Amino acid sequence: MNAPFKVMAESGDVLHTVSVYGELDQGTAPELRSVLGETFGTPTVAVLVDLSDCDFIDSTGLSLLVEAKRRLAEERRSFGVCCPDTDVRRLLELTGIDDAVGLFDTRDEAVAALGNGAPPSSPRPPNVPK
Repeated sequence: MNAPFKVMAESGDVLHTVSVYGELDQGTAPELRSVLGETFGTPTVAVLVDLSDCDFIDSTGLSLLVEAKRRLAEERRSFGVCCPDTDVRRLLELTGIDDAVGLFDTRDEAVAALGNGAPPSSPRPPNVPK
């Protein structure tokens, strides 16, 4: 049995983090869209979507990540996604969304990069030393 879907948001001075739990699909994407919508126009510099506890993502979820990246870029703000889950990460890589949104291996890596207001660097393949 999969974990129930939920979205939790944490806001700091520079970084707004949105954590996704469970399956992100057509039925659950509106909840994430609503939470992300609250970040547009806010004073934080960067937004991080943490998919560490996301078990599945479909095309609706993928589109939502790209849409959020585009909207934040229009506001000249940074956006990134962290996703250590092998299956979800593989889908992000196969679709090219990893390059489009700025994918980090871990939450710590993303917070270190985005938390200081810096844009995400070019993604690197997983498990490759820095």
